[in-house]
Amino acid sequence: MKINNGVYLSFGGSFRVQYLIMDNEGWSDALRDKDGFMLTRWLLHADLHLSNKVRIFAEVQSALANSREILVPVEENPLKAHQLFIDYKPFSRIPLTLRAGRQELSYGSQRLISVRDAPNSRRSFDGVKAFIRQQKVDMDVFYMHAVEDQIGIFDDTSSPDLRLWGAFSDISTSKENLNLNFYYLGFYNAEALFNDGAGIEKRHTLSGRIVKNGRRWRYDLEGGYQFGTIGNRKIAAWSTAFATSYRFNEMAYSPEIGLKTDIISGDKSNSDRKHQTLNPLFAPGAYFGMAAPLAPSNLIDVHPSASLKLGNAASITCDYAFLWRYSTGDGIYRPNMIPYFEFDDTPARYIGSQISGVFIFQPTRHVSVATGMSWFNSGEYLKSVTVGNDILFGFVSAQVVF
Repeated sequence: MKINNGVYLSFGGSFRVQYLIMDNEGWSDALRDKDGFMLTRWLLHADLHLSNKVRIFAEVQSALANSREILVPVEENPLKAHQLFIDYKPFSRIPLTLRAGRQELSYGSQRLISVRDAPNSRRSFDGVKAFIRQQKVDMDVFYMHAVEDQIGIFDDTSSPDLRLWGAFSDISTSKENLNLNFYYLGFYNAEALFNDGAGIEKRHTLSGRIVKNGRRWRYDLEGGYQFGTIGNRKIAAWSTAFATSYRFNEMAYSPEIGLKTDIISGDKSNSDRKHQTLNPLFAPGAYFGMAAPLAPSNLIDVHPSASLKLGNAASITCDYAFLWRYSTGDGIYRPNMIPYFEFDDTPARYIGSQISGVFIFQPTRHVSVATGMSWFNSGEYLKSVTVGNDILFGFVSAQVVF
């Protein structure tokens, strides 16, 4: 909507509704939900361009968890100021933008910094960012405080105890569809808690990624190393992740087969002054699937998949994930990096396996519908530290973008 010469205002948003049913959530029948629950989310924004140098963006979010017996902020956040920032471009010939205010962050594969779309309430940060967008190189430098979700109306606050800073680059190489990512991330948590104890966490991450999106072959290789301190313990953690797929374009339904695998370090002993548990920082809430929301830490996983395109608007994907603990001296973690269970010195490594199937129908770029099911078969480790019941999970969702 044009307001004046060089001044215009636009509006937009999205609405998503999900019905979910889960049996034996957390591998225990204590959280059995026989009739399921519904998650809804509204996002509404206004985008005001005052000139070719100044932009103001505002967005509100409403996330509700209906019939959910235990409410958590990532699912229930009735009304929040999700984003409110101002952009300023100081130079006409240099593609530099300065941004200040509340904003989303999302980088690379989103293994470490994500918008956390799956659970319900998306994540945002308060801070400043400078970024350059060029044809071959994109670069971001930022300093942020995480916004803590609360179960109330306009009560989310910027946390001085949870900070993130760093730099990220995305480089397009001379080879077609081949990109490189490099980033440094600094992280501060005043109230960190791991299986080897609590403490003030000052962590640094160096990571690199190479990704190729070809017509048939696709691959994504990423590795990182973390150092710093937590309490009086020195951090030395690392991870590697590899994903590849091949699409048979000439065959009916364009079948695609894929394989993902991760090796992610865990702590070797909870009684020494070394800390090897990788912290995925602000990873997505459903890295290995919504049935068993595990943080990507102290894990080895092998994850084959297959998918079919059912015309131009529909697809079906099936995958099977196998999960082990990397170190028997450490446990497993929730997506917020809180230990799932009190540490038990069990020698068992095998956590379990999860088989899933998802059908997606997207008749237009504004409308999408999806449904799927998962079964998590508990392994020896889960049966040694908890009841170890298998998890059954199903969902139906619909989203409209306007």
